[in-house]
Amino acid sequence: MPGKQVIFIALTLFVVPAAAWLGIRYRWAERLLVVGAFLSTAYLVDINFVSMESYRGDTRGFEFGVTDWMIIALIVTMTCSPRWRRERLQLLPPNSGPLLAYLGVALLSLAFAYVPLYAGFGLSKLVRAVAVYWVAFNYLRSERDLRFLILVLVAMVGIQFSLVLWQRAAGLYRAVGSTPHPNTLAVYVNFMNMVFLAFVLGEKRRSLHTWAAWAGLVMGAVIVLATFSRGALLTMGLGFAIVVTLSLWDRPRASKFTIIGMMMLVAVAGAVKVAPSIIQRFETAPVESGLSRQQANSAALAMARDHFFGVGLNNYSYVVNSTPYSGYIPLESDRGIVHNVYLLHASELGWLGLAAFLVVIARFLWLAVRFILRRRDDVTSSMAIGIFAGMVALWTQSLLEWLFRQTYVTVEFFLLAGLLAALPRVARRIHAERIRKVLLLRQIAATT
Repeated sequence: MPGKQVIFIALTLFVVPAAAWLGIRYRWAERLLVVGAFLSTAYLVDINFVSMESYRGDTRGFEFGVTDWMIIALIVTMTCSPRWRRERLQLLPPNSGPLLAYLGVALLSLAFAYVPLYAGFGLSKLVRAVAVYWVAFNYLRSERDLRFLILVLVAMVGIQFSLVLWQRAAGLYRAVGSTPHPNTLAVYVNFMNMVFLAFVLGEKRRSLHTWAAWAGLVMGAVIVLATFSRGALLTMGLGFAIVVTLSLWDRPRASKFTIIGMMMLVAVAGAVKVAPSIIQRFETAPVESGLSRQQANSAALAMARDHFFGVGLNNYSYVVNSTPYSGYIPLESDRGIVHNVYLLHASELGWLGLAAFLVVIARFLWLAVRFILRRRDDVTSSMAIGIFAGMVALWTQSLLEWLFRQTYVTVEFFLLAGLLAALPRVARRIHAERIRKVLLLRQIAATT
């Protein structure tokens, strides 16, 4: 075993118990664990066990890192801390049925995979992401928690923004932040941009959280522009349009129209400044890129037709390079991963796996729509609108990208999905608190 793995295991055996012990005893330590868990997803520090760095699939080893330290410590804290005895932890959060079915198909793919080890890599990442979903759902309990997490999301974008500034100053044309590719960074930040915009539109009064969300939105928009990701630029516009429409539908206040007007003026001025570079990016995109995508799509469809259970999770890249399916893509340099997450699922998990994946997506979208339809006009509505728009942007861009399967986006999606699933509980507490205040005021009035 390499020395770095020995060191990492030793640190794990020390850090996780120590962090859990502190989290159990002290509220401030628990908060630090939450901050650490979220922020660590913005700059992943992982180690790969049984590493296959030359493999061109989406996962190249059994990943384990700082995020896992924080998540495990939080699970222990929430399970064992006296502070959590009044809270009922839900073993199976909303959408658990479709999620377990999806994981079940991924597990089944081990039996049919060309290389079961590669499928194991992919399965371990999905399990880690679902653990993040469980923690996010069970942790979010109150409006105070939600506003605190907004600040953490801003800090996550701030980390990427500082890296982008440094990279652009160093002459890098398309910034990548801490991620492996500009498109990954754009998709990752775009999701949070929708949350920030919905939050600033929905706030009835200006506060630290409002100004922080404004900062996050400005930094996030600049980051997406700095990536020159054509898909992200288009889906950012789509997501913003969805947020504005739903926010006005939720409650058309004058302050919202003011903010929208100001943003449109800034957007026009910004567009004039960056339009030449963006237009050049669209015009100079190589024709070969589109051709290679079509060839990869054909290869994925052929795999799905020929293998009912697919070729195995995280096995597309191996199969397209090492079997007769390589004939679909003449250039070896183009045989990476099919740039369509839905065809990727069909080829690796079969049509059954694709169906399970689509049900998971549809269920999360429905959770958001059902909550938005209640028109609560508070911070929970804003969060639901932002997450819904972010999901729509992600799954729209996934027609041309496979980025959901990159660890940054996988973990982020399940983290925000966990917050989405917890919003009804937060809304009930906000409503109960309002009723208590009304009753208290009536009691005071009756006694005076």
